[in-house]
Amino acid sequence: FGLIWYIEHAVLVVSVAILGLWVWQYLITRLQSQLFMIFTGTVLAVFLLTTVSFTFLLINNIQNESLSSLVTPTNVLNYSLNSKKDETLSTTESLAANPDIISATLAKDHKRLNILVQKLLETKAKSSILVTDESGQVLSRAEEPDRWGDSLSDDPLTRRALVGLEGISVVAQESILAPLIYIKSSSPVRDANKNIIGSLTSGILVDNAFVDGIRAATGLDSAIYAGNTRAATTFLAADGKSRWIGVKEENPEIKNQVLKKGQTFKGSVSVLNRPFIGAYSPLKDVDNEIVGMIFIGKSQSSILLSAGKSIELTFLVAAVLISLSIIPSYFVSRYLSKQLS
Repeated sequence: FGLIWYIEHAVLVVSVAILGLWVWQYLITRLQSQLFMIFTGTVLAVFLLTTVSFTFLLINNIQNESLSSLVTPTNVLNYSLNSKKDETLSTTESLAANPDIISATLAKDHKRLNILVQKLLETKAKSSILVTDESGQVLSRAEEPDRWGDSLSDDPLTRRALVGLEGISVVAQESILAPLIYIKSSSPVRDANKNIIGSLTSGILVDNAFVDGIRAATGLDSAIYAGNTRAATTFLAADGKSRWIGVKEENPEIKNQVLKKGQTFKGSVSVLNRPFIGAYSPLKDVDNEIVGMIFIGKSQSSILLSAGKSIELTFLVAAVLISLSIIPSYFVSRYLSKQLS
């Protein structure tokens, strides 16, 4: 019935226009009616202009306040990431100073290292532990015990550890469904004479549990991106269980300001075709290169709901005042009509 519906409404619009034109031509022939229409129309225009302007300023002010209020949640998110970094670095330093790790690294005992790091991987609740010798050759990977012997001498964290420096970094890693974001730290492994005999790197996965904790603390949605691809998020799919990960952020302004310039972006954004007030901040690795970004935001619908009561009251008061203004407009137009006649 789509075509019939369109025809029906088209006929209705034309009919209203014809009726309105007839009424207008009838009224303009009478002076009192003209004056009444002028006064009433002027009052109506003033009230509507005032009401719409106030509503616009109110919504704009609420949006600006919402953007300003994102500062604290963003700080909470950054603080949580920094806490993860400090925790990972502390664990890495303690593992590198473990006498069993030191002796096994010195002996380049792959089997013994595998047993040690796999046990530590579980007890320390880490996602990865990796040990290399003094040349950067992998002696053991706790998460992949059969993969060893390759060289990581060009890895930034390993390279820093082998020259005696601790390092900490955000690392993006490709995966099947979506990329993964790790916080990794490295520390040199030294013998009894303080000579560097290898390096130890440990990492922890920044997953959905992390962003869920941010939502519990701030009440806001958040997401972690590897590059412009979402790796972890609080946004749930229609089934209420799976997450909207693997989705790319294609907003050119966000990509340019955050991923290219390394600056924080704040403003109105569209996330999964829903309007949000949000902030994006860059994620950087140990070499200060941008590897991703973090998002935290609030749905604009919730912002409009909070302003709804004020907007409804504003329009209600305006409607009452417009109704009351009709009475003086009638008497003034009647008086002027008599004076002119």
